[in-house]
This record gives sequence, C-alpha cells and structure tokens, in this order.
Amino acid sequence: MPRPSSWVSTTASILGEELARIGLTVPTDRLEDLLADRVAAVAEQMRITERTARRYFDHDTLRTLARELALSIKDEAPGADLLTLPRTIAMPLPTLGATIAALIEVAALAGAGEGGDPHEPTPAMALISTLGVLTRDHDGDLPTVRVPEPLLMRAARLIENTADLVHQGCSLPPDVAEDVRPHLQKALRDDAARLRTLIPDTGRRTGSVLWAVPDDPP
Repeated sequence: MPRPSSWVSTTASILGEELARIGLTVPTDRLEDLLADRVAAVAEQMRITERTARRYFDHDTLRTLARELALSIKDEAPGADLLTLPRTIAMPLPTLGATIAALIEVAALAGAGEGGDPHEPTPAMALISTLGVLTRDHDGDLPTVRVPEPLLMRAARLIENTADLVHQGCSLPPDVAEDVRPHLQKALRDDAARLRTLIPDTGRRTGSVLWAVPDDPP
C-alpha cells in the first residue's frame, strides 16, 4: 500500500484535532483514507486534478467534516460525559463482564499493529473505566447495573470494528496464536450482538441534534 502524501498526513492530523474537540478518537490511517476518498470525489465531480481539489479542504471544511462524522454517530453522544447521562439501560452482570473482556481485547489489538497510534486504545480503556465507576455507584439490586444507552452504542461500535479488523488480518498481540483469529472474531461479534440486544429501537429519538458538540469558537 502506498504511503499517504505529506498533505494527507498533515490534513488528517488537523481533522483528528477537530474530532477530538467533539470527543471522538479516530485512527489516523482511517482519516487518511477518508480524506483521500473525499479529495478524489471532489476532483472527479469538478473535473480537476486531486492536487487542485485539495485547496477546497481548508480548516472550515475540516471542521464541517468533523461535525458530519459526529452526526453519523449521534446516538453515541459524542463529546458528552457518559457519567452525566441518564442511566436508562439495565445491563446484566454477565453482559457487563463479557463487555469488559471484549474492550480489553479491543485495546490490546489496537496497540498490536506496527507503527500503531499509542492513543488508539484510549476509547476502549475509557469505556472500561466508566463501566467500573457505574458498577461501583450502582445502588440497586444486582444482577444488573444501570448504564447510559450511548455507552452501549460506543462499545458495540468499537467491538464490531475490531472484529472486522481481525477478519481483515490485523496484527494480533504477541501472546495470541494465529489459529485463534477466527474464534476471536466470533467472540467479538457475539459480544457486540449481546450489547445490541439491550439497545431500544433507534427511531424513537426525535430530531437529529447531537448530545454535545462544542459551539464554533468566536
């Protein structure tokens, strides 16, 4: 695979900073792929070269793109503190345990690739920490812990994306044998599916307002 140009790498970093303002973390290589696709689409639509098309991707455009990405996952409450959201879902203890185990695998796999971004495991580890706090604060009768719906949405997406990476042949941690790959992929998909069963039908929320997106700076 050819290495991305310096423009793509630099612009992906800027886009990553805009996403971080909204509370989203996206691997740099995925942002580079996204930008390359967007530039190619603009060049084709306007019948110009890709080099010329890059001029249309200024800071305002990147901020708009970051918001567009956030809107695509608005049910995950990007930018919101999960601990402050209503805890509307009763999460069974077996599902809680399976989810924590799956998120640990997500974090391990994110750091296993060569040249991996050291910040990639952060979302998974943050969710593990949040689940721990929610369990500590739970004042009802076990065997369920009440959690906010966006937490389940975020966790399911992370686990599903990791299952896809395992299927595509991503690097495994040094202590994981290659013949474990199909079993790991299935386990991750099963864990994500278990989370999805707890999430009510999406369509019930009215409007398309984000839970929390910072206003543009003056």
